[in-house]
Amino acid sequence: MASRLTHHWAALACAVLLGTTLPERSTAQPQPLTLQGALEAARTAHPELRVANADIAIARADSSYARIRAFNPELELQVARGGQSLGSGEESKIDVGISQEFELWGKGAARQSLASARAQTSAAEWRAKLQQIESNVRARFARALFLQDRGTVIHALADLDRRVVRASQARVRDGSMTPVTARLTELDLFRLETQGRRTNGELRQAIVALGLAMGQAIPDSTRLDGDLHVDSLSTPEDSVVALGMRSRADRDVLRRRIAERQAELRLAERANRPNITLGVGLSRERQSLSGDDFTGDPAIIDGITGANSTDNLWTARISTPLPLWQKNQAERAHASASIARSQAEFDRYSLQTQLEITGAVRRFQDAAGLYGLYLARSARVRQDLVLIREAYADGRIPLDSYLTQKGRLVDTLLDQLEAGDAYWAARAELESEVGLDLAHMNGGVDR
Repeated sequence: MASRLTHHWAALACAVLLGTTLPERSTAQPQPLTLQGALEAARTAHPELRVANADIAIARADSSYARIRAFNPELELQVARGGQSLGSGEESKIDVGISQEFELWGKGAARQSLASARAQTSAAEWRAKLQQIESNVRARFARALFLQDRGTVIHALADLDRRVVRASQARVRDGSMTPVTARLTELDLFRLETQGRRTNGELRQAIVALGLAMGQAIPDSTRLDGDLHVDSLSTPEDSVVALGMRSRADRDVLRRRIAERQAELRLAERANRPNITLGVGLSRERQSLSGDDFTGDPAIIDGITGANSTDNLWTARISTPLPLWQKNQAERAHASASIARSQAEFDRYSLQTQLEITGAVRRFQDAAGLYGLYLARSARVRQDLVLIREAYADGRIPLDSYLTQKGRLVDTLLDQLEAGDAYWAARAELESEVGLDLAHMNGGVDR
């Protein structure tokens, strides 16, 4: 098979049948949609990307605030006031204090590193989501475009059968053919019409699937604009696998998650190391005694009517928790186990990706080879269809010979359409597994 074969089904229909194109379901002029337009619409308005963008904004905000040095002093205020039990004097006490905990032992740097790792993971997840959406849009667009052109071919084949039916009916009227024999051509026409209806329904579902991949609704009257280029894979299998291992964005997500787990472990290792807390405080105690408090006391002269007393006490304290019983053992064990699990996930992903890409390459090569055989014979089949139609219309061959030869040729074209369907499905799978379109794979470069 050639490295690049251009195949457009509308041109095929015109060359084969000199017939009409697929009729529109609506009188409104359809708006053409190109692949680049579909990709651009998905990049700008897809809900999944909007959610991923919001996650990135949250992670970046956390990372920005994590770089600010922690300064969160604690204010302590305690007020007590009451009366003495033996008289009318009063007693009040006010305690005011402020304290600040300091991040020691690299806790601040570990906290900042964790926030930065989470922001990088969110960015990698956004890239992976974008790559997945673009791959899905390309696959859905190619599928819908193929069904659109497939419907054109089937309707053109049906138009050929309508001409044959009209020729048979004319022979019935002039008595050269029986009505029962003429109905054989009508059965062939019925078979093609049912296949056209089925293709029409598949196309409508493919348009809905394309809209879902783009993240927005697409009108049912939308027509797709583009050429179906049938390409083979010119890059060796090992190179495609290596290219896929580099270009797949979800691989970077797993690597970022490993770095995030390692940052969590570093923070957990420092979480229970003692931090010094410095504080200062003022304790003010005031007592008040009235004359009634001195009644009956012979030691007190009658001229004293009351007394006040105020004491101020400044305090300073340093406190630190004792790391007894290793309170953060559970956090450290959890972080270590998470690192091991993330590494195991990465190893599993690497092996699974290699096998999936290898399988997708081989399925695509088989489908492309089969499709190439059909395309190599398509020109001869088109010519033979035109020849036997003209021979039957001129009366040079009988109906049974025409039906036999035409049936084989049409079956070949329909098998070619099925092979094309398998080709585009295998191509979409390969592009999804590698994370690049086929043109970039053949070029051997990352996007």
